[in-house]
Amino acid sequence: MVALKSLFWNSREARVRAAWRIVVFFLTSFVLGEALFSLRGNLLTNMFPVVAYRGAFEAGVYSLLIGALVWLVASRLDKRRIVDFGFHLDKVWWSDLGFGLALGTLLLLGAFVLELWMGWVKVTGTFATAPGQPFAAMIVAGFVAVVFVAIQEEVIWRGYPIKNLVEGLNSRWISSAWATALAVIISSLLFGLAHAGNPNATTLSTVNIMVFAALFAAGYVLTGQLALPIGLHFAWDFVQGFVFGVLGDASQWGSFLVLAEADPKARVWTGLPYGTEGGLLGTGAFILGFLITAAWVRLRRGSIRLHPSLMPPRQRGSA
Repeated sequence: MVALKSLFWNSREARVRAAWRIVVFFLTSFVLGEALFSLRGNLLTNMFPVVAYRGAFEAGVYSLLIGALVWLVASRLDKRRIVDFGFHLDKVWWSDLGFGLALGTLLLLGAFVLELWMGWVKVTGTFATAPGQPFAAMIVAGFVAVVFVAIQEEVIWRGYPIKNLVEGLNSRWISSAWATALAVIISSLLFGLAHAGNPNATTLSTVNIMVFAALFAAGYVLTGQLALPIGLHFAWDFVQGFVFGVLGDASQWGSFLVLAEADPKARVWTGLPYGTEGGLLGTGAFILGFLITAAWVRLRRGSIRLHPSLMPPRQRGSA
């Protein structure tokens, strides 16, 4: 009986073991997402006939549900505060957020400028919007939706699981550094596979998403906060979708520019029609992102190493 209990309960820490905390969190977040999705065809469609408004509402509701879930599991299972998953909102947090926003914007800007210069894409329109909808309202709806998506995905795929995976994997056989590396690899693989079913997804896009997830995770484990990955995630999604959007006439959102493919032979570079993540330019952008992130962390902290908050309490004094 005692042995069976030890499979689920860590008596030394007086809490549920890390593996089960992660299982409970992921299963509950999946159930919440499916429940919200089931409402889309009925209640939400009737409430918000315009896709953009419905998307922003759904993203906001799901983010609130995830926030409530994190608070619940943090207080009941983890025995820690919700802010310990990467939300210590001090001056450093906000500066990291600004850096993430700038990094995502510059990486995409560089990719699209290169694509235009090479003649791989072309601008076919400006200020696109959903039929009959004001441009400003569509952009605001997109902004709100992407903010919520960036926050909830960073919490679900980085903030909660990586912290718990590091604690669960760290042992006398696995150091905190190796535990962190494994946690990043596991979460990144799962994140990439979760996007493998996206429209127009390819093997390269799935691998690139895994690399991108590792970049998000690097920002988290090196700073101990979710500010940098949230900023990077938001900037990448918003700039690609609503500034340099590849949108057709039937778009149900909005974009400042309308980019179209000019050379189908260059898809291995552009990633179209999937997006920048589907091409080699995306791969290069992510590698450059790792280098710039490392430089930023070194500038701010003086060294590039695992943030003490990701280490088990007994090891933080030597970090």
